[in-house]
Amino acid sequence: MKLIIVILFSLLTATAFSQKKSKTAPPPSAFELKLNAALKLAASEQYEEAGQAFEELLKTEPGNGNVYYYYGETIIKDYLSDTLSNSLKDMASKAEDLFRKGIQKDTSNVLNSIGLGAVSLLLSGDTIAADKNFRKAEATIPIKIKLLMPKHALILSKLGSSQLLGKVVRYNKALIYLTRARDIDPNNASIYLALGDVYMQKNDGKNALANYNKALSLDAKSPIPKIKIGNIYVRATNLNAARPYFDEARDIDSTYAPVYRELGELYTIAGQFNLAKTNFRKFLDLSGDNIPAKIQYAKALFRAKDYTNTLATLEEVLAVDKSRNYLYRLAAYSCYDKRPPELEKGRLYMEKFFENANSASIIPRDYLYYSRILFKVAKNDSLTLSKAFDAFEKAYAMDTNNVSLVSEIAFNYYYSRIYKKAITWLNLKNRKGKSDIDDVMLIGKSYYQLREFTNADSIFSKIIINQPDNMQAYVYLARTASSMDPTSELGLAHPKFESLVEKVGSDTIKYAKELQEAYTYLGFYFLQKKEYPTSKTWYKKLFELDPANKQWQIQSLKSQALIAYYEKNYVESRDFYNEVKKLDPADLEAAKAIQDLTKAIDAAKKIIKK
Repeated sequence: MKLIIVILFSLLTATAFSQKKSKTAPPPSAFELKLNAALKLAASEQYEEAGQAFEELLKTEPGNGNVYYYYGETIIKDYLSDTLSNSLKDMASKAEDLFRKGIQKDTSNVLNSIGLGAVSLLLSGDTIAADKNFRKAEATIPIKIKLLMPKHALILSKLGSSQLLGKVVRYNKALIYLTRARDIDPNNASIYLALGDVYMQKNDGKNALANYNKALSLDAKSPIPKIKIGNIYVRATNLNAARPYFDEARDIDSTYAPVYRELGELYTIAGQFNLAKTNFRKFLDLSGDNIPAKIQYAKALFRAKDYTNTLATLEEVLAVDKSRNYLYRLAAYSCYDKRPPELEKGRLYMEKFFENANSASIIPRDYLYYSRILFKVAKNDSLTLSKAFDAFEKAYAMDTNNVSLVSEIAFNYYYSRIYKKAITWLNLKNRKGKSDIDDVMLIGKSYYQLREFTNADSIFSKIIINQPDNMQAYVYLARTASSMDPTSELGLAHPKFESLVEKVGSDTIKYAKELQEAYTYLGFYFLQKKEYPTSKTWYKKLFELDPANKQWQIQSLKSQALIAYYEKNYVESRDFYNEVKKLDPADLEAAKAIQDLTKAIDAAKKIIKK
């Protein structure tokens, strides 16, 4: 669409800049100066201001067919600059009305017949109706070469450019008309620009460049040929070659808005988003702060990761124009990405987008952002969480090659404690050949949480074989065995925890937490077996494990007190509880135990005395 705009208006924009003229040519009239000023506003995409300028010209020159034609052509350009929100029917009707008035006011001016033909192609692709009007204009071209004049070249040029508006682009007709125009007026830069544009749309860069360079040689004071040459290099991703042409175009006319847009797009491709943002801001300022310009600026801000200002700019647009549904998408993205995020607002924008979108316009990122927003706002709301995962799975269904998304979904299921789904998605990631070391561990943990201990045991055993230094695997293998034997009657976890202790060796500081669990179990295991000395040994290890951890020390002392009690060593048991009181004077359990044990000790003494 961008190329169509450029092609159609090569002549329109070129007339707004200086051209090589004959030394004997008279200076432009006041009317010509005003017309060129209006055309330059249109070229800078200040459509509202250009329309006002044309209205003023019609007040002073109501019978001038050129004004009606260029005014109607500008309205078409306005439509093409933003087809997502402009109404084709409405804009085409306005342009057609101007062309018809132009024909009525100036019957000898055939440019407006060309305009009617262009509207037919644009509105319906009706080549029969279009050609009927084109033939009226073509019929005014003299057959005899000596009678041909620059005005005839202009008619042929407009005929050529108009062939590119239909659904089926008529390149051959365009080239025939433009070649005839060039032969009549070989020093007219705008004709070479139009020829270059046709070749550019045909992806014939060689011929496009040749014509643009010819236009540049004929009109070195116009920024347009340089911009077009720069665009060839941009399409070839030779950004270093493109930039000097854009810089030179800007130096020729620093007020020409489109050059800043081109620079903005170049820096965007180059990943230099701050420079892109600066140039799009300049484009916005010079193009009259219109809606399409604001949208392009917002996109530049988004690429530059300036999400706060992206959102502010989009909300300015949406406050006056809600017809561009895709802006709700970009606003939602910005709400999620900005810091701090505005999740509820992002949710509303995303839901507004889905409400108005057809299925063809939805992309995977839409569901992905929506799912992430819902996932973060869900908290304890199971319905919202369910919607989040539904959106996650829709995003994946639209892009099954996105392995990182599979991983994200799996992790979110796991941390949401939806373990069966977590296993499913982690296994899917593994089947795609993208499994990470931690993925298998999460599968094992999921089986453990689901109390599917046989599967958990199998997973953790395999992990230890493949990752012999994975301490978490040793811990969970032992936990699984303990869960399969909750009373320790079979002693399934005993060898597992001893293997863990052996594996840790002397690195007790790094793996203190793992050892705490092992020492606790082993102490309890031997306590159950009434092997009290061995049990006490493990609890003593727990006490010495981390001198700064009072909780572990208290746990150790109480366990040793219990062992002493079972051994009927009440004094030793009370001593252990007294040590607990020193660590935690507020421990009520220890205080009660001390009181009960003292009574037992005193009672025993009385019996001995008797």
